[in-house]
Amino acid sequence: MNPTSKSVLTALNMIYFSLVTVMTMFSAVVLYISTYGSITPDPELAFILRYVLFALFPIGVGAGYFIFKQWMQAINPSISLREKLMKYQMAVLIRSGCFEMPGLFGAVATMVTGDNSFLLFTAIVIVLFLLLRPTIYTIS
Repeated sequence: MNPTSKSVLTALNMIYFSLVTVMTMFSAVVLYISTYGSITPDPELAFILRYVLFALFPIGVGAGYFIFKQWMQAINPSISLREKLMKYQMAVLIRSGCFEMPGLFGAVATMVTGDNSFLLFTAIVIVLFLLLRPTIYTIS
């Protein structure tokens, strides 16, 4: 079966927003557990993981941005719209994976250390996801 342009865009949006939803729900569960659960705070581990996250965040966001731009520049203008959308879909998913890495790491660091400040990085990644969502305007 040959996918149409509309079905490719619909599938991309479904996958994209499922990534955002999973990260948001996981962060909410981690926040609930760290606030009302029995996680014992570990300030020494939080100190180490904070520096790891300070390095991981710009690496993940930067890599996602540059890989996405490289893939967009490599798309041949003479191919069909459906083929362009398939390549766009791959580029968006790779960018999403790079962005998701520091976001999920922040949530896991909160779960391990009990320090809720790590969720700030997850919130920033969720906002980036929402700002860079695939729309017809951004695709064109």
